[in-house]
Formats: sequence, C-alpha cells, structure tokens
Amino acid sequence: MHLSVLGTQQRICGEAQVPNSKYHAHRALILASLAPGTSRITGLTDARHVHYTVAMLRRLGTRIDVDGGTYVVRGGPYVPTADSISAGSSGTTLYFMAGLAALGSRDVTVTGQKYFQRRPIGPLLTALRQMGVDVDSPTDCPPLRVRAHAPTGGEVHIAGTLSQWISGLLLLAPFATGPTTVVVDGTLNERTYLELTVQMMRQFGLQVEVHQDWHRFEIPPGQQAVPTDVRMPPDIGSAAFGLAAAALHPADLLLRGLTSVTAGGADHPEADFLDIAADMGLPMVYDAGSDAVRVRHDGVRLGPADIDCRLVPDMLPILSVMAACADGESVFRNVEHVRLKESDRVAAMLQLNSMGADVRISGSELRVRGPARLAGADLSSFNDHRVLMSLAVAASAAEGRSTLTYPNAYRISYPEFLEAMNSFGLSMQVEEGRALRRKSPGTRRGHRPAQLTARSIEESAALTGPGWVRRWARERPAETAVVDGRPRDTGHLTWAELDSGADRIAAMLLSLGVQPGDRVAFQLPNWSEFVLLTVAALRIGAVAAPLMPIFREREVAFALHRSRAAVVVVPEEFRGRHYAAELSGILAAGTGTDPGYDLAVRHVVVIGAAAPPLPVRERGVIWHGWEQELAETEVDRDLIDAAAPAPDAPAQLLFTSGTTGEPKGVLHRHSTLSRAAAMEAQQLELDGSDAVFVPSPLAHQTGFLYGMWLSFVLGAPQILQSVWEPERALTMLRGWKGTFVQAATPFLTDLVKAVEAGAAAPASLRIFVNTGAAVPRHLAERATRVLDTAVCGAFGTTETCLGSVSSPGDDPALVWGTDGRLLPGVRARIVSDEGQLLPAGIEGNFELLSPTLFEGYLDRPDLTKEAFTDDGWYRTGDLATLDDAGYLRITGRVRDVINRGGEKIPVAEIEQLLYRHPGVEDVALAAMPDPRLGERACAFVVPATGTDLTLAELIGYLDSYQVSKHYWPEHLELVQAIPRNPVGKVQKFLLRERARELAGDPPGKDRSQA
Repeated sequence: MHLSVLGTQQRICGEAQVPNSKYHAHRALILASLAPGTSRITGLTDARHVHYTVAMLRRLGTRIDVDGGTYVVRGGPYVPTADSISAGSSGTTLYFMAGLAALGSRDVTVTGQKYFQRRPIGPLLTALRQMGVDVDSPTDCPPLRVRAHAPTGGEVHIAGTLSQWISGLLLLAPFATGPTTVVVDGTLNERTYLELTVQMMRQFGLQVEVHQDWHRFEIPPGQQAVPTDVRMPPDIGSAAFGLAAAALHPADLLLRGLTSVTAGGADHPEADFLDIAADMGLPMVYDAGSDAVRVRHDGVRLGPADIDCRLVPDMLPILSVMAACADGESVFRNVEHVRLKESDRVAAMLQLNSMGADVRISGSELRVRGPARLAGADLSSFNDHRVLMSLAVAASAAEGRSTLTYPNAYRISYPEFLEAMNSFGLSMQVEEGRALRRKSPGTRRGHRPAQLTARSIEESAALTGPGWVRRWARERPAETAVVDGRPRDTGHLTWAELDSGADRIAAMLLSLGVQPGDRVAFQLPNWSEFVLLTVAALRIGAVAAPLMPIFREREVAFALHRSRAAVVVVPEEFRGRHYAAELSGILAAGTGTDPGYDLAVRHVVVIGAAAPPLPVRERGVIWHGWEQELAETEVDRDLIDAAAPAPDAPAQLLFTSGTTGEPKGVLHRHSTLSRAAAMEAQQLELDGSDAVFVPSPLAHQTGFLYGMWLSFVLGAPQILQSVWEPERALTMLRGWKGTFVQAATPFLTDLVKAVEAGAAAPASLRIFVNTGAAVPRHLAERATRVLDTAVCGAFGTTETCLGSVSSPGDDPALVWGTDGRLLPGVRARIVSDEGQLLPAGIEGNFELLSPTLFEGYLDRPDLTKEAFTDDGWYRTGDLATLDDAGYLRITGRVRDVINRGGEKIPVAEIEQLLYRHPGVEDVALAAMPDPRLGERACAFVVPATGTDLTLAELIGYLDSYQVSKHYWPEHLELVQAIPRNPVGKVQKFLLRERARELAGDPPGKDRSQA
C-alpha cells in the first residue's frame, strides 16, 4: 500500500477548514484532567495523537465527554482503570504523561506502539527521577513502569533538545510535595512550544516563574489546577500544508478559520511559519468577511529563506519543500534536534534529491537549492506524518507520479489532509497499487520473451479501441490513463475520466450528425484531446482520420477531399500556426483550391477558440467552440452504446505518401489494430505495469498504434509529448516512470546527447524500439550504454503495422543495425525482380504476409491491387535481406521515398511542384545521408537557361503552395543533366551516390554499420 501522487502545474482552487490546534488540545485536556471540577474545551480535533491523549486520560479515570464541538472534562485525582496505559503512536502523549502517570492511585505501565520500544527517552527519565518520580525502564525506552507516588520536587536538569521533555516536567512540577526548579542545560530549542505550555498552565491557575532567558523555571509545590473553559485556535501546523500547496501551484485557495497572516497575531507555537512564508513571497491576505486567509496568484517563484529551526522545528519538512521550489539557496540552521523527532526529519528530506533538488547536510545546517521543476519519485515517509504530508505536497508539483510509503501516517495529526488536497484539485490517493515496471538485468540478455499464443492474440483482437477503454474504466478507474505533457504544464486523465470524457465528445459528434462509418478528421498535436476524440469517434462507429500537424493547406485540402469528412476538429493555435484560420482559408477557396477539391465539411470544432464567439455559420459550414459545445452537450449513454462498432469495423484512416504523386488513404479495422498492439506487447513482454512514452505524432502510425492504441491494450498510461524537447522528454520519462518508447532515430539520438550533456537518464526506461529506419550500430551501442536501455530495431509501415522487431533479450551483436526478427504469425520472403524466391542473405524485393495488413487504399482499388502480388503478399517496395536466424535488414528502397526522421517525403509530388517553377528545366530529388535525421532531401536541378536558382528561392516557391516545411529540400545541387536510362527513367541510384559524396559519406558504405 502506498500514497500515489500525480504532479501538476494546473491551477488549484477551493477552500478548506483549518483544524483546531492539536498543541493546545494536548495541554488543555491534560490540565483539565488535573483540575477538580468541569472544564469545557471548545474546538474538537480529529488528530489521532490527541485521541491517544484522551484515551490515556480515560484509562487514568478521567471522564471526558463530547458535547457538540466541545470536550467536557471532569477533572480530579487519577484512578487508573487498568495496569497498563498506552500512548499509542503519539510522542507528545508519551512525553507529557510519563511523569504525570505517577499521580495515580496505583502503579501503571506506560506503553506505546511497537516502534516506541526503540524510542530513547533516557534524558527525560533521568530528570523525572531527579524530581522524585519512581520510574523504571531497563532500555530507557518504553514500556515504562511508573509507581504511584507524588514527586518530591528539587532541582532538575535537562538538555534543551526537545521542548516536549521540558513541558512534561513543567506540567508535573506543580503537584510535587516540594518546590521544583527546572534548569535547561545548553542550547534551548523550540521555545515557542514552552511558551504555550507556560501560558496554558497559568490559564488553569498554576504558577510558574520563568527566568528571562527561559533556561530556568521555578514552580511552587502543592498546587491545584482550576477548571477553565478554553477555545482552541486554528492549527497553523496543519494550515502550512495548504499554504505550501498554494505556493507551489497557481492558486485561488481560501483557508477558513485561519485568523491571521502574521506571527504576531496568532496564538500558536508555529505562527512564525506565516512570516517565513510571506518573506519567501507567498501572497496571503486575511479576508475578514470569510474569516479566512486567501491565497490567489497565477504562479509565483518563491525566494530563498534563512531559518533558525529552534523557532519552528516541526516546520522543517514543509519549509524544505517550499525551498526546493524556490530560487536560490535556503539555509536551515540548528537542525540537530529535528533529527530526534518521530523520525530523522533532516535525513528524510534528503529524498528531495531524488526529485531533482540539491539538498545537503552541512554540520548543523540543512541547505536546499531547487531545480526548475521537481520530478516524481518513489519516496519513504519514514512513517512520519509531517514527512509524508510534506513530500506529498512536493510531489503534487513535480513532473510525474510519486509514491510514498506508510500512506495513512497523516491521520495522526491532520486527518483531513487528503480530503483537503483533493478538494483543491490535486490527485492524492491511497492505493494497493501495481508498481510500475522497473528495469532488471533479465530484460537485457539471455531472457526470452513469453511464448506468443494464438488465443491471447485472438482475444485481444476481439476488443475495439473504445472497448479497451471501457474495460479499464471498470477495472482500474482511478489509475492514470493519459498524461498530457504540454510544455508549460502536465495534465492527466484517469481511465474513468477518459471513458466519461469520450462519452461526452461522442454525444457531441452525434449531435453534429456523425453516423457509423463516417470519417471524423482532426489535425491535433499530442494532446489529451486527440485521445479523447479518437475514442469518442470510434465509440459511435465513426472512423478516425487524423492529419499530421505538419500538414499545410495543400495536404489538408486533399485529405479532406479524399476522406469526405463532414466534421473537422482543429486547434485555434499551436506553435505559432493558426490552424483554424488556415482551415477557414481552405473552406473559403472551396472547389477553387489548387488543384481544386470538392469538400464535404459541414462542421468545424475549434479547440481553444477565443474569438469570434462560436458557433457561427460561414459559407454553409458551422463553426463550434470545443469547450462551449461540450458544456452544452447532454450524454445519452444508451444512444452511444447503440452505435458501438464490431471489432471488424473500420477504425482508422491515415494518409501516407508514396511514389504516385498523391497521398494515399490507408484503412485499418479495430481488430487489426488491437491484434498488432497485442503482438508487439507479447513479443516485448509489455503489460499493464509499463508506461508508454509517446513523442511521435499521434497522427502517425507509430504514435497512434504503438503509443495510444498499445496503451489501450495494455491498460497502461500513455505519456504524450506535443513539442519535442529532449530535456523535457527526459524529465517526463523520469517523473512518470516511462518504460517503453517507440520512435524514429532522431528521438533516440537527441535523448542520448542530452544525457551525455549532463541530464539524468530515465531510470525506468527499459525498451526503445527504433522505427522508420534501421538504427545505426554505433548509435545503438551508445544508447544502450548511456541510457541503460535495450534498443530494438523494427520494421513496419502504415499499411502493414509492425512486421518485425528485435527483443530486449536478443544478442546485441546480432540485432544492432538490423530491423529485428519477424513477429510470430508474420511471414516474409525476398524475391527477385522476376518473382523468384531468393536464399537467405541475398538482397531482393521484400514482400510480407501478415494478419495485420490494411484493408486497402481509400477509393483507389488500382493502387490497392498494385500493392499486392497475385497470391496476396504485400509488396513493401523495399530491398532487403533475411538471414538464417530470421533477422531482417532493409538495404534500400524500390519506391522513391526519402525517410526524414521517420517521416516519408512524397518525392513525386514535390518534384511535380518544382517542375512548375519557371526557373526549373528538370528536377529530381534524392536522399542525402544525415547523422541525426537519417536522410534529408537533396534537389538536383537543371536550371532554365539564363536562370540563377537558389535554395531559398525554391523553398519560397514551395511555401507559397503551403507545402509542409518537413518536405522542403535542404540542399540544392545544380547539374547540367539528370541521369536517365535509355527509356528515360531517372537513375536515382546515381543521384543517391552523388548525394552521399556531397554529405561526406563515401559511396558503397553501409551506413547501418557506421
């Protein structure tokens, strides 16, 4: 069992009632029990260690009743009802009552929970004996044997380490038979707590004379406490956690009952916390109308603090958390006595280092310096309530998911803690929990994957994508399903939230007229809205038709024309591009769009629309605001369920480019996608304890199938990154404990470089499946060493899904530089141009037969027929070899496609556009090797007579046609003629050799071994 905390930078809002002071409650209850008559203590507390004090006093014969919100205490001589009285797990109860138990009418044994048997209290026992208390403990730890006998008084010496020991002596001294002098030796810590003890003793009619330096106390003998009515003030020690949460997040919080924002106006031993927090920059204002303190801001960066822990010792844990989120270095002085609390709290806070902070002990000081943002981690609470709550607050602002041991420790002092934090919008849950997968040596070498069974694959194929979501929403409703890692903030959805959110969007789509089989187009980044919308569209039998965010107007117009989508969803803006405005231009052009497309769009939904107010009608198209439309949508679950698709229904329409000069619409069914994800999961031994990191675009098959859909099949969280930043990726991998990534070579290269530059490697990452092109051998070796991660080669296409992948247990010497081994159930063959089967190791045309093949190209039966052989094998268009061990190596491409970082450039389409440039006589594009992206486009151009062409001019020309910049050539080579064979076909192999020379890569060199 653990406390699971999900970090966020989102705004927290709400209000909470600050509980009553447990410090006042302990002292008031004990003093009332010693005052013959009836005392009324108004202001109950649910703090468990106050309950332990009440329970012990009742065992000593004191009657304590609860009347509404008041303790009614009838005090008088102690008459123990049992031989043994327990302090439970309350150190305060133990320290205060160890001596007072001697005032009873019979001998008693003072005990506590099991771990109290290791808590040394020798200095307190020595001082009690000096006062004349007959107390025995062979180990100077509980249990204690206390004999019934009034103390005799005298001069008592005790170190000033812990105020509770001194308070225990002061509470007992008035009832001694002789005068008592309590002398504090050495440094006095925690004076404010002693001030409270003395103040409350005087309130109950007891005399205490305090010397000016608070090192000497003189107490007359034979006193009797007077019944008193006391009202408990708010507990600043509990309020500190709400205030700290408000400091770490944009906030609008109201803490009711907290009557002051300055130490001088608060009757509490920890009131100095308020001044420290204010000095660090936390904006707190007392709202008299609400009798509450309000914290409202859009995000603050705290300043460092210099704190003397003798004043606020119990505040060190939460203040150190605030310091870890502040600029500069904070210093906590005189921390030695804090190490003697319920745990060594100083050592406990060193765990902030595992979250990315810089915390160190230097003599009697604790120094804290924070990172830009903390990262999630697995932490120990040391079974200490303040450590647990403090680290939970830190985790709430960290990137990722954190876990804490002894999750219920908070109940001893602040039982409302979890309820308050969750009411603010933070996510803290006590879970039995399945721990996320960790790396182990067995996942590297010598460990074979589990045997793939036809039954398990078939069972997986029988569930649709939305069906998987429904399942996990039932079985794991509170577990994380989606992590939305936007650059400035991370949001997250549970399976229950994903399920219900998809229902609402499905209802919206139904209201817009979407029917089963319709295509819903959307051009979205890796946001949670992409996942929600996909599940929603598929849930009502529609087909998801995502468009790559890099697509410009030309590509988008064609995809909308071909898909016949009536509903389109776009963001208002992303990375400086205004997608809604671009789409408006496409729709305005209508059939005039070059080359002239017939569009069926009737509804456009805009995410994040600011103006004009939506919905509006424009040229027959109705524009809607995402947020407004969802807020007004009524969910009819029966209507949604009635439209649910069968597993063999179409699910996905992705547009890819080939050699035909136009994008092709690839259709896949639910069953195919679920089967493909399950096949990889079993090959790589992935399960629900993994966490899938998704930096590849969700609109690309890598992200859609082996990110999002794989997460559905596994019941594992998917961690989305919408803008590629290697350092941010590493932070998310560490914080959310990502175990699996499938992405192209540039992503792997950038992660390796970032770690080599000093960033921390993600400890949980087990597997990186490299797709798009064979990972270069030297990169695989380097990544395995630097990231401590298995790097697996793979081959797949939009049409086939994965056909091959190596496994973490495979011998690296055999797999690095290859495209893996065929998945069980997948067949491959290498054939000559004449269709003859070639032996192992001989290069030829690569053909594939797989249960995960696509249904065909949308509205292009000619292209579909061309893609398959007469006996049903898929022509990949690649040249390859297949060795005796079953390892595949792609050696070249038959089809003329340039692979730029896993994204295929539609060469023929770009060439056709460039041919139209008045300065171009002839043109051909070829792949130029690139160490990071794999390949870039090199344009070989024969310029028109008298024309002096530049690369910038060609790029500007393509930009005018709204061609995605990812498709622009990045090198221009002017030539006198394009090499062609006798029948006029461009000899691209000559151009590729020339491009390798231009890139400094000698022709004939095998780059996979580079």
